[in-house]
Amino acid sequence: MKSAAPLRLAVDARVLGQRGIGRYLANLLRALAEGPQDLSVRLYLGRASVREAVPKDPRFSVQDLSGTHPAWAEQVLIPRLARAWGAQALHYPDNSGALHSPVPTVLTLHDTMWLRPLAQAIARPTVRQRVQDAYRKFICPRAARAAAAVVTISRHSAACLERDLGLAPAKIFRSVEGVDPLFLRRLPAAQAARRRVALGLRGPYVLCSGASDRRKNIDRLIQAFARARARPGRLKGAQLAVTSLRPGEAATTTYRDTARAAGVEAQVRFLPYISDDDLKALYQGAAVFAFPSLWEGFGLPVLEAYAMGCPVLVSAATALPEVAGAGAVYADPLDVEDLARGLGEAAGPASARRRQGAAKQLKRYTWAEAARQHLRAWGAARARA
Repeated sequence: MKSAAPLRLAVDARVLGQRGIGRYLANLLRALAEGPQDLSVRLYLGRASVREAVPKDPRFSVQDLSGTHPAWAEQVLIPRLARAWGAQALHYPDNSGALHSPVPTVLTLHDTMWLRPLAQAIARPTVRQRVQDAYRKFICPRAARAAAAVVTISRHSAACLERDLGLAPAKIFRSVEGVDPLFLRRLPAAQAARRRVALGLRGPYVLCSGASDRRKNIDRLIQAFARARARPGRLKGAQLAVTSLRPGEAATTTYRDTARAAGVEAQVRFLPYISDDDLKALYQGAAVFAFPSLWEGFGLPVLEAYAMGCPVLVSAATALPEVAGAGAVYADPLDVEDLARGLGEAAGPASARRRQGAAKQLKRYTWAEAARQHLRAWGAARARA
């Protein structure tokens, strides 16, 4: 982006260092640092933020907001600090943002899943989850309408923003995501094998990313896994590894009950948030990475699995066909038998078509492209300053 003066961009970076949206932000900032753009970036960090994720570049500076109440920081403090610093645009990367800001805001809305009734998302919500849900339902749509520009990450999500929030298409800037560079380097085979054994995985296994959200469709996946492992083929006698569960999160789900009812309780491993190297080891050794989600705004783990050479099964739903392309096996996420069929097919001999399809998607979705698209949105916001 060409301009008479450097863009002064403020960013609510309190999620920096976390997985999911934190990884999105870290890679976006890295791509900016690797580019020639004439800009200055001020990052506002929180207690859980990871400073190591801040680019080591003189164009980037930080301010620590540790100890500040999250809602106060989002709604009042960060806009005030951004104005005092002279920001021309203020970016919120995590769906929620300020309702009133003296600096034009850009809001990343990854999807509109937060509009669902909480009961459709979490089987046994905690009090904290209920409070967070109420806050998001009130703030997110209003912050989107107040923003100068809204960034989203797929055609599917852009259509949802227009339909569900009534946002004008001209206000929506569609971007992409890409693969974190750490997933472009495989672990030595022996090291990866040791890590898998330490996690309790021996022999063939299906890998999936769990979390407590019912949209992840893990209950049906467990039922499909029970059928697939009883049939001839690579999955006969296999295990299922459910990752990305925060401490205590499994207790808020029905996953264990479903596994017990399906007769595979002993074969399902519930794993907490693990290190990136452990996750790489799991991708490298999985017979299938299963992503049977009912609703995704993007589906970044699909690209991670592609980069690690792991066969993939995905839902034929929402943004997943857009992101997975021809590199995956597809199944109806509401049909347990079709999911079982898809698991068996994905675990079978890899087709040249799927390998080529995966490679094509990896070239299409890059963080350099994401940085270019975000710069367009920030430029539109600065024009309103």
